[in-house]
Amino acid sequence: MKPFAFLSYFFAGLLAGSLYGEEIPKGVQHIISNSCLECHDSLSEKGDVNLEQVSIDWSNPHDLDVWLRALDAVDDGLMPPPEEKQLSDAERETVLTFLDTKMLEHTPIGGTLPRRLNQGEYEATIRKLLSLPKFKLPVGFPNDTEHHGFDNLGEGLVLSPSHLDGYAKVARSIADQIFPPAKEAAKKQAWEAGPEDMVLSFSAATVHGDALRLVSRSVDIMRSCSWPSRIEIKDSGTYQISVDASQFLSEKGHSFEEPMILEVYARPVSATDRSRVSDFRLIKEIKVTSEKSESTEFEADLYTGETVLFRWANAEMTHAYSELTDQLEDWFEQDPRFLAAWQKAVFPKDDFKSIQTTSLRGRNGWNIISKHRANPDLDLSRATMDSEMTRRLLKLTNSYNGTFNFADALCHFYHERGPALELHQLTIEGPSKLIKSPENLAREKLQEKITGVRKEEQSKEVFAREMLKAFLPRAFRKPVSDETVKSYLTIATRHWDEGHSLDEGLHLLLRNILVSPRFLYRSLEPGEMNDFDLATRLSYFLTQGPADAKLVDLAQRNRLSITQPSESDKNKTEYWVIRREADRLLPKKHTDRMIQSFVGQWLDTRTLSGIMPDPKFNFGEESTRIAKYETERSFVEMLNTNRPMTDFIDPDFTFASVDFIQRNYGFTPPFALKEGTKLSSSEKRKLRKVDIKRGGRHGGLLGQASILMATANGVDTQPVIRGVWVLENILGMAPPPPPKDVPALTPDTQGTTNPREMLTAHTKDAACSACHQSIDPVGFVLENYDPVGRWRTEWPGTNAGIDPSGVLPDGTKIRNAIEFKAWLVENIDLFSECLAEQLMTYATGRVPNYAEKREIEEIVKINHENGNGFRDLILALVESKTFRTR
Repeated sequence: MKPFAFLSYFFAGLLAGSLYGEEIPKGVQHIISNSCLECHDSLSEKGDVNLEQVSIDWSNPHDLDVWLRALDAVDDGLMPPPEEKQLSDAERETVLTFLDTKMLEHTPIGGTLPRRLNQGEYEATIRKLLSLPKFKLPVGFPNDTEHHGFDNLGEGLVLSPSHLDGYAKVARSIADQIFPPAKEAAKKQAWEAGPEDMVLSFSAATVHGDALRLVSRSVDIMRSCSWPSRIEIKDSGTYQISVDASQFLSEKGHSFEEPMILEVYARPVSATDRSRVSDFRLIKEIKVTSEKSESTEFEADLYTGETVLFRWANAEMTHAYSELTDQLEDWFEQDPRFLAAWQKAVFPKDDFKSIQTTSLRGRNGWNIISKHRANPDLDLSRATMDSEMTRRLLKLTNSYNGTFNFADALCHFYHERGPALELHQLTIEGPSKLIKSPENLAREKLQEKITGVRKEEQSKEVFAREMLKAFLPRAFRKPVSDETVKSYLTIATRHWDEGHSLDEGLHLLLRNILVSPRFLYRSLEPGEMNDFDLATRLSYFLTQGPADAKLVDLAQRNRLSITQPSESDKNKTEYWVIRREADRLLPKKHTDRMIQSFVGQWLDTRTLSGIMPDPKFNFGEESTRIAKYETERSFVEMLNTNRPMTDFIDPDFTFASVDFIQRNYGFTPPFALKEGTKLSSSEKRKLRKVDIKRGGRHGGLLGQASILMATANGVDTQPVIRGVWVLENILGMAPPPPPKDVPALTPDTQGTTNPREMLTAHTKDAACSACHQSIDPVGFVLENYDPVGRWRTEWPGTNAGIDPSGVLPDGTKIRNAIEFKAWLVENIDLFSECLAEQLMTYATGRVPNYAEKREIEEIVKINHENGNGFRDLILALVESKTFRTR
């Protein structure tokens, strides 16, 4: 001890003790003075820890944090440091018993800060509350801040000015969608479109003089249809439509005896050009029978945002696979020179190795065919229907590329020679009367879900009051007082008094509700959690959205907050309602929002889309998708089948494709090795549950590609990053941040030959070595896995074999990842407590404090004794005091 340190410690503590705090027992003081003050007195304060006290103010958060850190350091065997004299078992027990007792006494369960809805929760809430299933926040909306690995903690969910502005804009946008501003009175308009005003896409249509010619009847509009490029209906209504059309026939083309059927469709302007004709509403069929232009007039209903689309329904030319083949077969049989021209164009070197299809597309393709057909020296020797070249040519016409390329070329035969259907003029006038579009009708239904149906003679005020009484409890997720209803009603009535319409008042009400703190935050009221708070917490935990009708009903009847029964009452099932509801709401699919959110943040699979593995790994987007699926689907399997916690570490199953397992994990699943089993390519790519052997390199969280990707950078592995990740997310032993006095420059690492030697040289500094004693072993033990999870035995760029061995914090020596996994299975409660704390952090929005961690430890212990099922663990956590306390 430094000279006079004990005296300064004594007098400082005496003064502190005389003013506030609780005196530290003499026996504990003696142990601290002998073993701790060399580094942690008021002069040194190593690690910002000053234990030079004789009393502790347990109400002071700083004091509480300091002594909690001291307790953890002693309990984990980190203090005193290994090179110093160690505490005896009796001394360690004395210190730990004192601190544990006081921590439990002065650390009450609870303390979640107000929790704003994060982005995912906000979107889910809007979708459910307002029946807007496709709602998404706009691009650029402020991101949520992560704290302790999650973006739904009260500590990080601040309401910044940018958030306030963003919520206000979103609220207005939603209100505009449900109660749109009144439109100006509809005015009659007239539109005209000639051939030059029509859309030309692919080979569907061409302009010839005063006519637009249609020639094909493909199901895709871009290969068979045309529509005016500058006509868009502004008001839903009935319109007078006039179409001038004629037949185009010529002696050089094919005959066409029947009437040409021109179909007219209503097409939303916003529809993609790759839409199918069947996506649209047929409004008229016109029979075109004359080669002279004739006008057809008719009435049709068109909706806001629509135009008209034209298709020749019974055209001879087609883009359909088998039909095109049949058509060409008949054509080739009648015209051998035409067949020979196609043979020369498709097989230019007269063999089957050099095949041309892409260059034969559209006008260019037809020019090539025409050139060959006109060649007097064209080889006709194989232009027979039974030749191998003809058979191969016809087979190509029935393939994806062949059909569309060849058909696009053939269209130009019909454009030039016929038959074709010609459009000369389109006129649209109206509306003669207004109608309600499907969008209008859907909006009215949506409004009724929010406001209810307005009764005859019901005043605006009475209607709005009834709406608020029903809607506000849903929006605020708990009952509201009459005063609250009245305050919102006042907003609307003032607006109406200023001359605004009913819908304008409802628009203003909805905007105000959606920016209210009572909507944006889960719970703001102080005090104990009531049943509505519990329903909200449970629902957002397991579904990432607001409570459903069943949960709300239970909350209204005060059924969720009933505590656990005594032994004599355990047969009363109503005591277990919250467990039953949690069991009902637990996710069942890997795509469920809780899986995507919790697993994505706990295991960092959210980051995979931003990682681009080096091309040398041959690990593209599809491999990344499968890797993410493997982790998420395995988590769901653990949950749905109540697998023991050890199966997170060393399971006998995984979820992937045979192809992925063979390429990335280097083995073939047992079922695919059975005699007589031969999998097709599609079967090898199929995602499925696959049995694997326990005790292997792969399988479990630490052997999955997604985890090993997320803890690397796509190019190299970094043992320190993987080590810290394992300590934080698997063992629950997060190391402290680096000390402030660690130099920015690394120590001399000259002479090192591999990553292990370099890191050892880097961490010789005393300021680094303490933490790296726990970080490095669990980082290096995973070094046999490359950045995408494949097994390797040498460090890249060296001839040095990987040495993954190390000593774990409890002194256990391990040689490789397999032994580490075996150690984790033997000490599974470490992982169970870590995962339970992660789940509780995510569920409650706060990092568990000392008392809450002790409750979690007890839950894990009991769960282990009762089978150690993962589903059972989550249900027990939901029943805990920690979960049920604000």
